Amino acid sequence: MSERPLLIPGYARILHGGDYNPDQWLGEPSVIDEDFRLMALSGCNAFSVGIFAWSSYERAEGELDFGWLDAIMGRMAAAGHRVILATPSGAKPAWMSRRYPEIRRVNRDGLREPHGGRHNHCFQSPVYREKVRAIDRRLAERYARHPALGMWHVSNELSGECYCELCLGAWHRWLAARYGTVDALNAAWWTAFWSHQFTAFEEIDPRDGSIDGLRLDHRRFCTDQVIEFVRWEIEALREFSPDVPCTTNLMGTFPGVDYSRLVEVLDRVADDQYPGYAEDDPELVSRAVEVSFKDDLFRALKPDRPWMLMESCPDAPQWLRPVRLKRAELHRAEMLQALGHGAEGTCFFQWRKGRGGCEKLHGAVVDHVGHEHTRVFRSVAALGRDYAALGPLLGSVVEADVAVLYDWEVRWAFEGTSGVRNVEDAYRRYATEQYRALWEEGVSVDVLGSDRELSGYRLVVAPQLFLLKPGVAARLREFVARGGVLVGSFYLGLVDATNACLGGGWPGDGLGELFGVWNEETDWMADGAVQRLVTTPAGAGHGLQPAYVAGRVRAVLHGRGAEPLASYADGPFAGAPALTRHNVGAGAAYYQAAWHEPALTRDLYRSLIDRHGLRRALGVPPPAGVAVQRRVGGGREWLFLESFVPEAQEVSLPAAPWVDAFSGEAAGATLRLGPFGSTVLVRGEGGRARG
Repeated sequence: MSERPLLIPGYARILHGGDYNPDQWLGEPSVIDEDFRLMALSGCNAFSVGIFAWSSYERAEGELDFGWLDAIMGRMAAAGHRVILATPSGAKPAWMSRRYPEIRRVNRDGLREPHGGRHNHCFQSPVYREKVRAIDRRLAERYARHPALGMWHVSNELSGECYCELCLGAWHRWLAARYGTVDALNAAWWTAFWSHQFTAFEEIDPRDGSIDGLRLDHRRFCTDQVIEFVRWEIEALREFSPDVPCTTNLMGTFPGVDYSRLVEVLDRVADDQYPGYAEDDPELVSRAVEVSFKDDLFRALKPDRPWMLMESCPDAPQWLRPVRLKRAELHRAEMLQALGHGAEGTCFFQWRKGRGGCEKLHGAVVDHVGHEHTRVFRSVAALGRDYAALGPLLGSVVEADVAVLYDWEVRWAFEGTSGVRNVEDAYRRYATEQYRALWEEGVSVDVLGSDRELSGYRLVVAPQLFLLKPGVAARLREFVARGGVLVGSFYLGLVDATNACLGGGWPGDGLGELFGVWNEETDWMADGAVQRLVTTPAGAGHGLQPAYVAGRVRAVLHGRGAEPLASYADGPFAGAPALTRHNVGAGAAYYQAAWHEPALTRDLYRSLIDRHGLRRALGVPPPAGVAVQRRVGGGREWLFLESFVPEAQEVSLPAAPWVDAFSGEAAGATLRLGPFGSTVLVRGEGGRARG
């Protein structure tokens, strides 16, 4: 086992469980009794408790009752389970909203929101902070040393904006701290546009949509509000339990909060994912790629700490459209997929279906029928048995020598700019398509923010790196000069950190010299339009096919030392480079001038993998639709394989000896995966066939 800490200190198990809401069943103690019987049968060992329990703790102001939680915590400890105990700030009691209306958010129209829903609280409200601090301290004081306590879960799926006077004041103070003077802000935001020069910070309304720098900064401000609130909650918990890890449940690539910054105040990273895997979904493989992308993103957010999938669904979330059942094979594949990407726990929303509320039909381990004789329960229990065989996995790591850059601030700037093709979630979509070409090769990838250190990687992909944070261009130049391979694309280096256009041509900040090109124009192509491409002799030497097509976006490039690998075959830009390579120092920089078809993207990355000896988990590409991940640690090597296609697949394995981690049987040179099948193989210390 490595030196990485466990998710829960002293609890050397893969976490398996889910959101448990006994507060919804306090009037039916027999149901809670049955829950604990079923927990033992399911193999589950970790439960998030109390996320929305505030009204059960404090039915009236100042009248606190933790007796029911005492009983639950005691039973959890007796069963050997661990509780991820939540602070209840995500949903306040109705009496609080009525008595203290100022705690409710004000929307963009200036109206106070009514009570209801979740996260309808103002982060700046002194009253709300007082109430949250009081309940958090009582929970921490009472349960800090409880044997069942494993982690703290701060609030829930944090997000949102408020436009009350308190938040407007905080916004103005934030601007003053960032820019110092109004003149500096005016210069950064280019406020001469539309006569927007400000004379005081108090004049700046965050709802003004005409200044791109303003909109970008307000996104940053909202993230800072969330961070400060989470830090403030954690302070109350650490007063009594300094050694208990704190986390909160993040939401994949949710655009509202910059998770790369939020995790700085967290001890553990936890993600919620609901991909809605269905066996007859024609986009099932694409969904699996998106899930893998998010898994690699969350693993890389805090690489020296373990991460977990905190919420998933063993069946069907009621809010997906359409609502589809998830067969057991795909549920198992989804969970092993997360473990393969470095997770050390996979939990569910939810343990038991409630009888009312908008989530009464949301999938759960225990259905309304209330017993273990259901397909979903059997699936969860089988997974629990499998996890018992994976104990040595804890502490192992994913080794990646490839990074794909994905950055919240870049996304905000890109999506907040008119004149670029930013529709249909284009930033995330294009990044995922680039990632897919590596996924199909079985190559491990870290998904990183653009300002992360790159020295440990051999290939870096920078899809639509629209905004350049300070120092990023210099870091990319250094990376290539010392031997790295960089792949960029259209819409690279257009604006600085204030979302103001860079002068001197694009890619800006010296990246034009790095890529050896000047991007004169960028064309937003008509939907369905196709640009034909032809490969040059140099491109053929890279293993490219003679011809391809592109769509959506095409840029007009001028070479400044770069070698064309493919060119536009026809149209107004015929002959202009569509894909280039530029040797710089010991490395090379590739520029994709158009949104290429997947075949070209695939062929390009396959060539780069082969040319530079990048590591594939299997040594060769896996069959189409089969995902593979590799983890190492403790003298062992693990291969996770999941099929997302309905046909059986034959997978070629690296040199033996491999052992099936669940059956203990020796694997041969090839492995057969059934339809939507998945498994884990291990070799190394302790990885020997049984018998």
